[in-house]
Parts: sequence; structure tokens; C-alpha cells
Amino acid sequence: MSNLVKVKRLNKTLNIDEGRLDSYLLDGYDQIDEEGNVITRATGGRNVSLAEYNKALDEKDELEKENKKLKSEVAKLKKEAAAK
Repeated sequence: MSNLVKVKRLNKTLNIDEGRLDSYLLDGYDQIDEEGNVITRATGGRNVSLAEYNKALDEKDELEKENKKLKSEVAKLKKEAAAK
């Protein structure tokens, strides 16, 4: 009996032989579990629009700013706690 794995791309879900998984990952399919959660993300075969890419970059920049702010707050609180 062969080992079958589930892969999904957009709204298409397939059960494939485990030996063909790498090929499907390169074609843009994600490996998923029985509940539909992604186990392994696709390694190729996907295009992202410029708008989506720019949105991701904006979110990344915002998160980096927030991370820097939170790290400085943590450092400040550690100093206050050490002074007590």
C-alpha cells in the first residue's frame, strides 16, 4: 500500500503518492493535513501580485517598528525592576 498525502492549491485538493510530493510542492501546491492545515508550504510555482507584495512589505516594516518599540519598553522595565 502506498503512502498518500494531501496537497492543495487554490481550491483544488488532491491525494497524491508521497514520492511525488516534491514535484507538487515545486508546482505551487501546499501539503495539508486532514483538517486542511498547511504542513509544508509550496516551494515554487506561485506568483504574487505587486500589490500583495507591497502590502506584505508594509506589514513587515510596521512589525519591525513595533518590535523595536516593545524591545525598548522591555529594556526600560528591566532597568526599573532591577532598581527596586
